[in-house]
Amino acid sequence: MRKWDDVTHGGLLSIIEYLKCNFDPELSRKVIELFHERMQDDEYVAPDVLYALMKHVFARIMEGQSADQAFGLKRIKGKYSRTDTYERDMHAAAIVVLNLRKGCKWLDAVADASETLNISESTVKRACDDFREGFELLPDDVLMQMTSHYARST
Repeated sequence: MRKWDDVTHGGLLSIIEYLKCNFDPELSRKVIELFHERMQDDEYVAPDVLYALMKHVFARIMEGQSADQAFGLKRIKGKYSRTDTYERDMHAAAIVVLNLRKGCKWLDAVADASETLNISESTVKRACDDFREGFELLPDDVLMQMTSHYARST
C-alpha cells in the first residue's frame, strides 16, 4: 500500500482546488507523485481529477509561467505579499551609523545590528544601502529616537 492510496476522489479534488489559490510546494509535489505512481503502475486515474489539475496548469503556462510555477513547485515573483520591512530597515541602518560614530568597524556595526534585530547581516547591509547616506547627515539624538521608537513598536 502506497501512502496516497487512501486519498479519496473528493479529497484529491479538494487538494487541487486548495493548490489553485495557495502556494504549498510540498503538497504540490505530493499530488504530482500520486499521479505519477498511479500512471507508472497503470492504475486508474480519474479523468476529471487529472483534468482539474491540468486545466489549471495549462492556463498558468499560457499566462507565461514556467512549468514549475504552474504546478506550484516554484514561487511566482511578486505575487505573494511580504511583510513591510521599512521601519526595521531604517532601525538597522540607524544602529549601524550610531555604531560607526562610536568608532566601531563596519563589520562589527553590521553584526551588532543583525544581532539586535535578529536579522541576517546581508539584510542589514541592504538596509544600509538604502538609508545610510541620508542617516549619516542626521544628529545622534535623532538616530537614537528612531531606534527607541522602533523598539517600542515591536
